[in-house]
Amino acid sequence: MKKFLSALQKNMMAVAFAEAGEWDTAKEMIPVTELSREPTKLNSIFMAITFAESGLPHDAVSFLELFDHKNRGFNASIAEELGLHGVRVLYGTVSL
Repeated sequence: MKKFLSALQKNMMAVAFAEAGEWDTAKEMIPVTELSREPTKLNSIFMAITFAESGLPHDAVSFLELFDHKNRGFNASIAEELGLHGVRVLYGTVSL
């Protein structure tokens, strides 16, 4: 967690310098990382959501790792309606 907060702080400082027009200083604060061509688990989930919301559920499923177990109860009806067979559907509510 400490590493994450430190990286977040550096990124926010770099953003502040970039917004002030100090491009070189901002670039020095961001470490150069090698990008992978493989999508992360989180990227795969967001890509699946994008395709599902665009009305392409079969393409959305191709980004997800299917589970061997069956959905039960309310989750099963949501998944069946969306054409997501074997994909666990999670949902929740937030009260303010």
